[in-house]
Amino acid sequence: MRRNSDSSDWKPAAIPAGGDPVARFDRLAAEWDANPGRVAVARSVADAIRRDVPLRRDMDVLDFGAGTGLLSLSLLPDVGQVTAVDASGEMLAVLEAKVRTAKLANVRTLQCDVRSDPLPRAAFDLVVSSMVLHHIPDPAAVLTALVASLRPGGGVAIADLDHEDGSFHTDPQGVFHHGFERSEIRRLAEAAGLTNVCTRDAHVITRPDSEGKPQAYSVFLLTGRHDPSGPPLTRG
Repeated sequence: MRRNSDSSDWKPAAIPAGGDPVARFDRLAAEWDANPGRVAVARSVADAIRRDVPLRRDMDVLDFGAGTGLLSLSLLPDVGQVTAVDASGEMLAVLEAKVRTAKLANVRTLQCDVRSDPLPRAAFDLVVSSMVLHHIPDPAAVLTALVASLRPGGGVAIADLDHEDGSFHTDPQGVFHHGFERSEIRRLAEAAGLTNVCTRDAHVITRPDSEGKPQAYSVFLLTGRHDPSGPPLTRG
């Protein structure tokens, strides 16, 4: 089942022109959660993960591109511990403030650019991510690094945009892909070492186009397992 954001809620970030991409997200961090559309996407992606992935209370989860922790905190009641990874220190600072306020002992943050900084190897049971890969120049390399961080039998659950016409973002700075064809993202995941890879609908974002007409942008959830001999990660 698809979950929809109302067109009046979703407002893509207008990334300031020029400068370092991480610095841009640093500047956006304080107001990130004020956009109800972003909250809705994280909630729908968390629901899709719960639907498709058998979560356990002893799981160590890595949230790649966690930002302010919208997805991390949505999944937290269903898993053991979440490590929230992001290249933006300001984004993580917002999450750390939430963690302190709620006195959460099972969330930790890690400022890391996986393109250049190694992740812990074989350390996690599940890697999750939402709306991050299209901001990555080389998603194949990042997928390989994420798979290497999994324990044997671990899995991934990654949500991102289906391929679109380039109209989703109001500013193309920092956007390297206009979403992905599902067949292509499955191919990249398999090349990174995942098996039993599948993609399913996770969410639909609806917002006005340049002429004010509502336009729908679908979001998929990709799942796969790092265990050639094991069963599929997903339910059913």
